[in-house]
Amino acid sequence: MSPFSTVFRELRIFCELRQAEFASQLGYEQSYISAIELGTKGPPSIDFIERLVQRLQLDEHWKKRLLEALDESQRKIMLPNEAPDELYRMFNELRRQIGALHPAQVELIRMALRMPVMLSHPPFKPLRPLKRKGEPDRTDVVEIIR
Repeated sequence: MSPFSTVFRELRIFCELRQAEFASQLGYEQSYISAIELGTKGPPSIDFIERLVQRLQLDEHWKKRLLEALDESQRKIMLPNEAPDELYRMFNELRRQIGALHPAQVELIRMALRMPVMLSHPPFKPLRPLKRKGEPDRTDVVEIIR
């Protein structure tokens, strides 16, 4: 299931409605609601979300969750025209292996994508080694050597 399918189903359950009742309130067929929940239909349009928010009188919390899940559920990626060859090759490798990735590979890819954020934080300060009784500080050693 997609992130949108999960949030959409959570919303229906939160509203305490069966699929048929939910579909009726939204003005859609029950089969369409089922397909969205199962993830067999691609993510719906923004208009669908707006209709959902309006018909169910949803608050900002639900609207935000639905929009975030919609964004996370996009199935197509468009490379910019000016993308370098290496980016094309990387996406091609990903495309070829997407159905067979191990969860550890997925996590590694996600970690790599978060690296710019991680690199923006200051690095850890090095820990100062513990002194043993009677030993001079490392700074003392440096001064003695000089």
